[in-house]
Amino acid sequence: MSALTGALRLAALDKRGITLIDPSPLAAWRSLVLLVPLLLIGAIADLATLPEGIAPIPYLPLGVAVSAMQMTGYLLVVSRILETTGRDDRFAIFVSTYAWCSIVSSTVALVVLAVSLNASEPVANGIGLGFFMWNLYYGWFAVRSALGCSGAVAAGFVALEFLTVLATYALPLQLVLAAQG
Repeated sequence: MSALTGALRLAALDKRGITLIDPSPLAAWRSLVLLVPLLLIGAIADLATLPEGIAPIPYLPLGVAVSAMQMTGYLLVVSRILETTGRDDRFAIFVSTYAWCSIVSSTVALVVLAVSLNASEPVANGIGLGFFMWNLYYGWFAVRSALGCSGAVAAGFVALEFLTVLATYALPLQLVLAAQG
């Protein structure tokens, strides 16, 4: 539970939070089990925002598969970048930090979604934009803390993840619509 406390401290922009996340490769492997609740949280969010006329059964498994590919692909690219730059010793702490901070941000995202679904459109948009900005900053702060890198490098890693998600976000819906013909 100290890793969760560390992720919460990082969310509060406390640099000491990174000291509570175990930097060992074993801890990184163990933190990968967190991908299961992350995928479940994503499926809940997808179900809550499912477009009209789209059946949940083909859509949700595709959404989970795409989310799993997004996370896996992102971690593989980060691994390669760190290896190429001679910083592969930081990959284990990066994986643990990524997993635990993703739990925190995904949980906050569910709360934001629940509030937004019950708010007027302008208020929901404002809440969504505020969460998006906080999430970018939190990700940047966590990456910078985990890798001990400059702000620009951390911003690059956050942008990489954002672009990965953006490029594949609509894929499940496109596949379902294509199958419906």
